[in-house]
Amino acid sequence: MKSHNSPFAANDFCAKKTLAANTIMPNVFVHKNVRHVPNAQFPTNTGFTLLELLIALSLSALVMLMLAMGMNTVLKEWTRSSNRLDDSLEKVLVLLQIERALEGAFPHAYLNSDENKKYLFFEGEEKQLAWVSTVSPGRHSGLTAWQLLPDDEETGVQIRIVPAFASDPTERLAENATVVTALEGYKAYFEYLYVDEKITEDTKWVKKWSAQKRQGLPNAVRVRLDSDDEAMDSLEIVAVIRAYQHQKFRRVKP
Repeated sequence: MKSHNSPFAANDFCAKKTLAANTIMPNVFVHKNVRHVPNAQFPTNTGFTLLELLIALSLSALVMLMLAMGMNTVLKEWTRSSNRLDDSLEKVLVLLQIERALEGAFPHAYLNSDENKKYLFFEGEEKQLAWVSTVSPGRHSGLTAWQLLPDDEETGVQIRIVPAFASDPTERLAENATVVTALEGYKAYFEYLYVDEKITEDTKWVKKWSAQKRQGLPNAVRVRLDSDDEAMDSLEIVAVIRAYQHQKFRRVKP
């Protein structure tokens, strides 16, 4: 029987004690580490405060209001630009029609029954003009008498149109013509060009032209449109008349 005081027994006792210590200590260390873990490692979701929500809603409403105001401004400017474009196109179309009618001016001869004499029809002054043209707005056959003069209230240009037939169209232009007022806000001024057939350098712009006296038409007509409104630009066209002379009449120099 072995004694408890043997060295082997002492060694066994020490080994068991060391093993027991190694087995218990890790549990103690783990327990301490878990107990001292900071709270920041386990965050909690608290959500938005009422003040933050109110600020966010206010900013959203402000942004939407600014967008709405911007869109409204853009739409108004677009509408104004569209209206200006429509007005400009209308003016251009009217001027082109007048230019075509002047370029198609025809030396229309009619018989004056009182004098039993033939005259050519073209009466041009500084602020009004009447002539016969091969151009008709409705593309009707035959010659058309045109007249441009100030509107009754001088707020635009009055355009009168009537079939020319074979007589003097002056009376029918005053009583039976189709009347259209265009180029509102403008006043029309006319000038008439004379070019000598033999001396082409001999040219002259005059403010009156009567075919009864000149026995022919001018070589060109200049139409200038002025407005009292500074925002409206002045407009000008020059229409060249090719059929300025009748074969039975000799044109007189002004």
